[in-house]
Amino acid sequence: MQFQTNPAIAHLFADATAAFMRGKADTVWLAEQSEQWSELWIAFRDADTASVTVSYEAGRLMTWVWGAPWAWRDEPTRQWIKAELRPQWLRQMKSLSH
Repeated sequence: MQFQTNPAIAHLFADATAAFMRGKADTVWLAEQSEQWSELWIAFRDADTASVTVSYEAGRLMTWVWGAPWAWRDEPTRQWIKAELRPQWLRQMKSLSH
């Protein structure tokens, strides 16, 4: 999955992903799931261009982060990032799931 965004948005999403991962530290994940969480976080954390690419499997996890208001610094930031990335996510999920 590829997302067109800017590094500021990507880094805010990475921050929320890291907070989500810390908040779920007591959750037992399969090794593959742990790798997908790491992939998602690192891809957005290291974004330095207008494009971020993650695997379909890692991309599926993004909805968990959007659905966890406690992982975000504030609600306006969560809504802003969700409005920027979710439409792209939905288009790709529809096209990749067929």
